[in-house]
Amino acid sequence: MQNNPVTTTLLHAILKNQHAIADALATLADWAQVLEMHDGVCVADSVRQSLRVVDDSRGIIGQCISELMRDARH
Repeated sequence: MQNNPVTTTLLHAILKNQHAIADALATLADWAQVLEMHDGVCVADSVRQSLRVVDDSRGIIGQCISELMRDARH
């Protein structure tokens, strides 16, 4: 992959999306927890598992963006 401003911009947008997805999942998990009487705990646990995956990806994407930005400066 070629290091250029477009690549950096694209990866930055992906990272912003990752943050938005994580925030939405956290909100959904909190809402589902309130619905305990309707098996909301199961739903909340499932959503939180997905949130952990998103959080793991967020770190990798952030590192890649940092690397691209560092390489672009040289």
